[in-house]
Amino acid sequence: MTDTPGRADDHTTADVVDSPPGKVTRWMRRAGITLLGLIVVAAALDLLGPRTGEVEESAGPWTLAVSYPSVTRAGQPVPLHLSITSDTGFGDTVQLSLCDEFFNDLDFQNWYPNPAAETNQPPRIVYEFDPPPSGDTLEISLDARTAPGQFGELDDCEVAVLVDDEPVVSTSFTAWRLP
Repeated sequence: MTDTPGRADDHTTADVVDSPPGKVTRWMRRAGITLLGLIVVAAALDLLGPRTGEVEESAGPWTLAVSYPSVTRAGQPVPLHLSITSDTGFGDTVQLSLCDEFFNDLDFQNWYPNPAAETNQPPRIVYEFDPPPSGDTLEISLDARTAPGQFGELDDCEVAVLVDDEPVVSTSFTAWRLP
């Protein structure tokens, strides 16, 4: 573009000096590119995707095994599965106590099987399930997703089997919700 004689230069880049970037600028650019590269590599290795964990605890005739979402993201399924085994059999109901904080950020679909009763005793939720029709193991699964729009955080949760409102076996897990 040529300037018309008598008119001021109106280019938006007229006052920009064409010089190489300084040391700090170069290092900041390299750090940003490295960070972006690490995120791409972590995603390619599936390190940022959902993960499940498993914990198991036994006490006396009781065994409680929990498969839980150790890492999840908004909108992702939350695979919570509980297996309760009693060598001495079950009574009329099976009481299960769970932390209520873990469930604050979930979109519930359904429990399988459905609980016969539910009681809120902050900071816990107590579910009562019918005993299995046969055998010594009760399998419980939750169909839920992490609610959309959730920020990242760690949730610690304790799960306990109760008999006469007293824990007979318990275990805990930590779920990490990524933003």
